Amino acid sequence: MVREVSYDLEEGLRFRFVWSCRISATTQARSRDDSSTLRANMKATNRSTELDGGSAASIEIVERLRGITIVQHVGVDRKLWATAGRTILCREHEQWERLTRFPFCRPRDFFGWNRLCQRAARADKANVFVNDMGHTLAIRGGIVYQLTSDHRLLPKQHIQGDSVLHGSLCEAKDGCTYFGEYFMNPERQPVRVWRASPKMESVEVAHEFPEKSIRHVHGVYRDPVDDALWLTSGDYENECFLYRSDDHFKTLERFGDGGQTWRAVRLFFTPDYVCWITDSHLEQNHACRMNRRTGQLEVGQAVDCSSWYGTTLRSGQHVAFTTVEKGPAIHRDESSVLVSWDAFNWSEVGVFKKDMW
Repeated sequence: MVREVSYDLEEGLRFRFVWSCRISATTQARSRDDSSTLRANMKATNRSTELDGGSAASIEIVERLRGITIVQHVGVDRKLWATAGRTILCREHEQWERLTRFPFCRPRDFFGWNRLCQRAARADKANVFVNDMGHTLAIRGGIVYQLTSDHRLLPKQHIQGDSVLHGSLCEAKDGCTYFGEYFMNPERQPVRVWRASPKMESVEVAHEFPEKSIRHVHGVYRDPVDDALWLTSGDYENECFLYRSDDHFKTLERFGDGGQTWRAVRLFFTPDYVCWITDSHLEQNHACRMNRRTGQLEVGQAVDCSSWYGTTLRSGQHVAFTTVEKGPAIHRDESSVLVSWDAFNWSEVGVFKKDMW
């Protein structure tokens, strides 16, 4: 049987993953929080790859979304949410609807007059997240907004940093949305984890990391196995850990030794393991996993570049993307699309040549 899974990401591309596998039904699925990004140009090399378990996977581009900076979110109703510069858009069927615009940010938006200037100045960064109740949170220019049903942006909180990493917000079992501050933080100031109420009407601090403990938060993720919340942090020695909380960040359990092997952005969950691909520009990157019961770390295959983004599809397959950046651990100028059944043994199904930006 064949499974086809659509996937959206930065630069206005829509992908279809084609899985040829021994299954009893054909399913088309999407993850609710598929808001990953891939900084690459439009020239891709696609391939069919044999996976463990007698299945094969391939990838193809099925749509180019002209004028869209990034698909930010895919709702449980399959509605697409995107940004184009300062504009927030939504697509339920075929037509994009322009909902509103973020306020002008100086000086970054002086460079927003075309896509190349946006990329060079990083003036395209923003977040849009929609919870299961249909309430929307937006972040840009260091301000957290509630996006109302009549498309008004109501400022709720100021945070450190411009926005957070794409795909790094999550909705907890109680309907609250959690995210952590992501900023350069050269002086290693305290870093906060924020909690937005189910209707996005209030945003408050859920936890604060003390100064000189971490550089920033990479992401907060809900564990589908037990609904606990996991957090990843970075970037340098004694700053890279996994944290777990089952009481909404009143208490945290820390895992790792602070080194680059524990430098993760996106986490993948299986019944027995918590998995990741390392995000290091300094040391060789690997696929890693931690045994839930024992806490034992297992280091797997080497990966050519660091990995920031990924998702687990509702049909169970895991998808990860590598990132091209500067550093001795970056061994190629191509971003890879990786797929896996167990989030530990990964196969490459697509390659994108990195552009000059």
